Amino acid sequence: MIWMCLEMDATEYLIKVLSRFRISDFPKLLKSWDFLSASQLQEINFKEYTRKDLILEIAALCEGNGVTLNQIAELDTIYYCTYPQKKRWSSYQMFGSKGGEKATLFDFGHFKKTFERNLKMLIRKVMVNFLEHGEAVWIRIAWGKHHSPPNQQRAAYAVYYPHTPYVFMANIVAQYRVYLSQALVVATEHNMLKELDLRGRCLDSLRDITLKRFNPALSMHHRKALQQINTNQESVQDQRIIIENLREKEDAKRLTFATFGEGSLPKLEEVHYRLQTVFKDEHNMGLLSDRRKPFRCVAKFSSPNILESLRALPALGIADVPISTMFSSIPEKGKNYFKIMDKRTGGPNTSGP
Repeated sequence: MIWMCLEMDATEYLIKVLSRFRISDFPKLLKSWDFLSASQLQEINFKEYTRKDLILEIAALCEGNGVTLNQIAELDTIYYCTYPQKKRWSSYQMFGSKGGEKATLFDFGHFKKTFERNLKMLIRKVMVNFLEHGEAVWIRIAWGKHHSPPNQQRAAYAVYYPHTPYVFMANIVAQYRVYLSQALVVATEHNMLKELDLRGRCLDSLRDITLKRFNPALSMHHRKALQQINTNQESVQDQRIIIENLREKEDAKRLTFATFGEGSLPKLEEVHYRLQTVFKDEHNMGLLSDRRKPFRCVAKFSSPNILESLRALPALGIADVPISTMFSSIPEKGKNYFKIMDKRTGGPNTSGP
């Protein structure tokens, strides 16, 4: 009886998955899915149907072919492979590789078998789907409970890049994170997994930051040299203002490129700074002098592309150069969530951005 209910729900869930598609998506994604035959795809007139009628027509064809939840989960994975920005990703790094640094061929079949076996040893009600896409292995996990089947609409995603210690997760709740982490470290032959302070919607940018694939800025030594040049330049009094302004703009441009580089930058949508510091009063006066608890606040900067926006500020005259290392060090440090703590409150492990 349970399996009959699951099959009855399959068409309903398929309609929900198809409802995410734009009309232009249907031919490409359905072809990638490879569930409908070529002749069935040719029968569908994607241009004449309204979006609603098109979804119902495709759902009817799939139902006639006996579509299952597992196959619909594959289509769901294909959709998010195409539009990973629809989810918010967190970055993780694995440590203690048992294989060391030696390069070995990645055995996708062995990885799937090991991952799924270990996950199902930890939690029985679970459905797992795998998909190789580009450099990465996409893993979709639908979690169930003791008396309920896996919840397809709240599936978690993990994207693992073989031959690297990095994996990115989306829609994973704390309750199940430990199971997913354990299955990953076993399947990849590591010892532990740690979350990084790097989050965002552009999966490719998170990958590029962790793997240091972004266009690097100049070295710190060269950056300081340019800063010194800019500081020591003095304008001659009889110079025309327009020439002086042009020189300042050129210096600002040069320093900005020295800080961020000239190529495209990774796409991050926000940067968080969490401040925790005690009140400081050199004269030991005032109402807050005896307060021992630290003050806490959070500063959030957001933009469709925060790094490109920061690079544009000096040219617009909004910010001085060089840009503070609190911002310019984001790609180098591989994080966009920072904790700024007073040494007296943070202890020996405290570190700034």
